Amino acid sequence: MVREFRLPDLGEGVTEAQIVRVLVSEGDRITEDQPLLEVETDKASVEIPSPHTGVVTGVHVTEQQVVNVGDVLVTFADVEDRSSTAEVKPTAASARRHSPSPATATRPASAAVTGGRIKPASPAVRKLARKLGVDLQTVEGSGPGGRVTRDDVEKVSGSPAGTAPAPGDDLDTWGPIDRTPLTRARKAIAAAMSRSVSTIPHATDTDDADLTELDELRHTASTGDRKISILPFVIRATVLGLAKYPIFNASYDADNEQVVHHRYISIAIGVHTDRGLIAPVLRNVEKLTIPQIAEALAVLAEKVRTASFEVNDTRGGTFTISNAGAVGGSRYSTPIINPPQAAILALGRTRWQPWVVNQKVVARQILPLSLSFDHRLIDGAEEVRFMQAIIGSLESPTGLMD
Repeated sequence: MVREFRLPDLGEGVTEAQIVRVLVSEGDRITEDQPLLEVETDKASVEIPSPHTGVVTGVHVTEQQVVNVGDVLVTFADVEDRSSTAEVKPTAASARRHSPSPATATRPASAAVTGGRIKPASPAVRKLARKLGVDLQTVEGSGPGGRVTRDDVEKVSGSPAGTAPAPGDDLDTWGPIDRTPLTRARKAIAAAMSRSVSTIPHATDTDDADLTELDELRHTASTGDRKISILPFVIRATVLGLAKYPIFNASYDADNEQVVHHRYISIAIGVHTDRGLIAPVLRNVEKLTIPQIAEALAVLAEKVRTASFEVNDTRGGTFTISNAGAVGGSRYSTPIINPPQAAILALGRTRWQPWVVNQKVVARQILPLSLSFDHRLIDGAEEVRFMQAIIGSLESPTGLMD
């Protein structure tokens, strides 16, 4: 019996995906839950597992191809059904279209040596291996269950992940250049940012919060191996501010000329990844305590590390916090609103600075804050009150623990 495996529904509003990598070839024996393909949508790169055990009789897609939900990706037969395996043969056109590259041809051979199973690794690690020319089947995984990590790939290649690609043979007026097509994720980011800037009248305010007392409190609140960072406190302070000034948790419906008020608070956390800026969502944060927010962030961090986001992980946010200070020396910025949200808060890098307290100059830990807001919905006076509410909570942090 020949089975067809079609592109499944990957989440709300997702109708197509791009094939990043084909992980099986015709004739491969596969087991249930073994990865078949790596695909990329607007916001997520995911591995699609096989729902059955069997033998691959046809691969109907190629890398970089765009496919729609419901398209046939792979056909396979039961292991025992040799006649079904034999009767599904690629046509000449199919054979030309799916002719494997040398790297692809090597992979099935290596897979056969390891019993036909593809080495477990995240999409980001697989992408790095392709970039560095490393065959994952030859890498000894040091992660849980033999999972191949980024360090494993770099150790085998002897090259850092940031190694620049070899120069191309394209030229402009002044010399050689390389051309790289935009990924689907980068295209989506570009479209969203362009739409935001061109349709939303942005205004940005900057201010500072003295986190000296908060820093002492977070060390007290940390227990065992779980150290609580500043971010859960900032999220909690923002939630309290949104509850007091709900217009910042709203969105603007331009088509119907309405304000959409959300009766829940879901915070998107803007983080930088190898695929660009993404904003996974912490849902219903108004119901979470500081330790619970810290735990939710730990889960999010693991998904960032392993590039294991699902599409819906980035949907449904009502407000965004961009932790720019976590990646370097950022101070103030002009964050771009994530439509259809009404505002975004960017955190700079906390630094010890000379600060005036009770008419004396002392050293204090200062967090720079930058808030952009939709001026169609929010006036400057409201923004100042909202910002001061957040700063007040951060500077008197015991109230955040309630």
